[in-house]
Amino acid sequence: MMVTNAQNSMAGFTDWITKAEEQLPTEILERFSLLLSDKDYASALASFGIPKPVTFRPNTLRLTEEQVLNEVAEASMQSSPIPWCPLCNLLTKGTIRELQGLPCSSIDGLYIQAASSMLAAHALQVQPEMRVLDLCAAPGSKTSQIAALMQNKGMLVANDRSRKRLYRLREILQRQGATNVEVLCGPGERLGQTHAECFDRVLVDAPCSGEGRFRLERPIRLQRWSTQEIRSLAKLQEQLLIAALRCVRVGGLVVYSTCTFAPEENEFVLDKVLRKKNIDAKIVPLPEHLIPPATMAPVTSWLGKECTQDVTSAIRIIPDATTTGFFIACIERIS
Repeated sequence: MMVTNAQNSMAGFTDWITKAEEQLPTEILERFSLLLSDKDYASALASFGIPKPVTFRPNTLRLTEEQVLNEVAEASMQSSPIPWCPLCNLLTKGTIRELQGLPCSSIDGLYIQAASSMLAAHALQVQPEMRVLDLCAAPGSKTSQIAALMQNKGMLVANDRSRKRLYRLREILQRQGATNVEVLCGPGERLGQTHAECFDRVLVDAPCSGEGRFRLERPIRLQRWSTQEIRSLAKLQEQLLIAALRCVRVGGLVVYSTCTFAPEENEFVLDKVLRKKNIDAKIVPLPEHLIPPATMAPVTSWLGKECTQDVTSAIRIIPDATTTGFFIACIERIS
């Protein structure tokens, strides 16, 4: 019997699921099976092994999208736009090395970045002349993207607690031509005291357990995973989100994002912060055109605990052929 390409593809998909189930700790698998539908469970596990999708954006501070895409096509590579992520293109023929060898890459007119990562910056809905804070900015992919969306106008503050990681941040900003950025080094959770109501937009791309970006060929991240780490990160994430809501002006927007599946770091962080008496804010839906097709509803119940139904306005992105797992919530400060 002739084996079709589709059958080969499905067989490969199943192989990656099997390998993931063999390599991932039992506790992770149990949590995923409780959290995800059978289909999403399979997609998540397969994504840890299959080649990662290659997505890129034009750096519009250097070149136009048309100029970048023309170079890609002239080099006999092919790409297609991702409808839910403006300026994001999926490489459908070609390699990362070939992309990096293009003249537009040599002048930093093209930037390789995960689509879900780009989406967090678009969710901020920034405009030129705004005052914007990237609370956990290093290594700088989203910061440089935000600067481009702002057309290098207004003020963009990039903060990170790691002085070492800030070297990489500054390098990326310089290479990308981002000139409207002020770099700070310090604990993000303290900025609510020093920069109260200073910003129109705040991005909290929080440090997380990274479950959406597990790779079977990089077992170190898997070995580091623990529920204790999740609990510790959730406490930090809560403090960062509180600081962000204090930094943003009334009527301003905070975007909270992680690349993990863990509800403790996502919905339950939102729940704890929104329940605080001294914080008046609400979760608002992402604009329709920014919602990917591969999503699942946020959870309101997890391991015997309940959280507010308000979290259902956030989105969970399931790994697929275009991107990795991600969580995004838009929060408006009311008063």
